[in-house]
Amino acid sequence: MSLTFGILGFLNYGPMSGYDLVKSFESSLQFFWHAQSSHIYLELKKLEKNGYISGETVIQSDRPNKKIFSITETGKKAFMDWLVEGAGEDATQFKSAFLMKVFFGGNMPPDQSADMLRRFKADCEAYLGKMGAAPKTIEHYGGNKETYQIMYWQFTVDFGYRFIKNCIEWAEHCIRQLETIDSQKIAHENKEE
Repeated sequence: MSLTFGILGFLNYGPMSGYDLVKSFESSLQFFWHAQSSHIYLELKKLEKNGYISGETVIQSDRPNKKIFSITETGKKAFMDWLVEGAGEDATQFKSAFLMKVFFGGNMPPDQSADMLRRFKADCEAYLGKMGAAPKTIEHYGGNKETYQIMYWQFTVDFGYRFIKNCIEWAEHCIRQLETIDSQKIAHENKEE
């Protein structure tokens, strides 16, 4: 359901093609809302069928024709209702297969768990590096937006940056603890020999 409102939110800023929407999701919402291009295109069809958006085909001579979507008044109302009231989302509830693996990690040797956390940390560090492009993305897409609108985009970037930094610190903390357990286990096994 949130994909619907993500699309409506982008179209509320102005008309976009499906390709533009895919790129917008990738460059701005990816941290907290990953959307595959196939899902975006399917959702566009549903939104158009339900009257939330309208599409206009643009004939291009040098490229394939493209469809530009605009939000309708019905779509704007639905978007604003969602924005103001929400759909009962609980910001403290989220799913993470990775954290489920961590929870059950006591079923494998500590060094394997530590390796899993090292990979997680490396992924977070790589993602943190990609977040360095966020200011340029905001500048690119925010050129014709009001300053106060861009400020909200920056809020989400700041959240993402702080979240990923916290994930790296948490992984380092867990790895240190697992290395201690592993060292204690080895020391105990050496005493028994």
